[in-house]
Amino acid sequence: MKPALDLPMTTSPASQTDAEAGDNSRILALVKAVLALGLAVLLPVALDDYYLYLASQVAIYAIATLGLDIVFGRTGQLSLSHATFFGLGAYASALMADWGWSIWLQVPLIVLLAILAGAVVAVPTLRLSGLRLSLVTLLFGELFIWAINHSADMTGGSQGMAVPPLEIGNFSSVTPLHGYILAVTVAAIATLVVIQISRSQIGRRMLAVRDSELAATSVGIHIVKTKITAFIMSAVFAGIAGCLYAYTSGFVSPTMFDLFGSVNFLVAVILGGAGRSIGAWLGAAYIILVPEAFTALGYTNLFPLLGGFVLIVITLLLPGGLTEGFTRAFALLRPERRRNVS
Repeated sequence: MKPALDLPMTTSPASQTDAEAGDNSRILALVKAVLALGLAVLLPVALDDYYLYLASQVAIYAIATLGLDIVFGRTGQLSLSHATFFGLGAYASALMADWGWSIWLQVPLIVLLAILAGAVVAVPTLRLSGLRLSLVTLLFGELFIWAINHSADMTGGSQGMAVPPLEIGNFSSVTPLHGYILAVTVAAIATLVVIQISRSQIGRRMLAVRDSELAATSVGIHIVKTKITAFIMSAVFAGIAGCLYAYTSGFVSPTMFDLFGSVNFLVAVILGGAGRSIGAWLGAAYIILVPEAFTALGYTNLFPLLGGFVLIVITLLLPGGLTEGFTRAFALLRPERRRNVS
């Protein structure tokens, strides 16, 4: 009997290309993480207290925008109640802090309230979509503002209420550096959670529901369960962000959580890039920093006009938002791309 031939194993060019692409993707992800960490460490050194406070607000709004991106960017449900969840977390923190409750008790209670609020909004709107869904979710937002304004004994009504700072040892949430560290840390964790969600089964189900509910149903995806999960996740992210907002700003008012607040979050998702985690950061930076820049230049009233124009231009030219714009720009700067072009 002849011995079997010991043939060398060969690798196809396609598999080599896939392996190289995977290695490049991991390297790129590592580079992005290192750059983000370096930027987070550098900002406290480079910025004064006021701009460090703005940086913390960008991180807080990025958390809330990540939440709206789950229900709108990844599941395709147009919600105008996101500022309500944000305000619910803020007012719950303000009231519990005023009552002297521990932060370790506040956080799980805020998460529980957010879960309940998300379910309350999701269940009655399961059969709605598009404009009808947005109008019904807007109703919940208006009811929240009405409740705040008509409970002035507890919430201060339309005048708002001061929030006692979160103090643990030498840490104080109203100190710009401490507030920045707290906000960026929680925002980084929230971003990693969203990335993991997008890679999980529930994340893929959300995308399927967004693309086509009929097709999703045909492959066995439970539409109702997926939508409710998306709304609850969205509410939890917004509630946690609202808690951070209350403690870092030291004041809450119903005008911060009305229809315009929800529209701002929606603008952040669209401008940043729906369905992209980095897009939530870019969108949050836009809605926080650009108005401040116009105010510093003395053109406060010009921002709404310019903001609408920018939104129209980006929607038409960059359907993927600012994330798509930066991706195209970086692609043009790659050495192999420049060689191919030349």
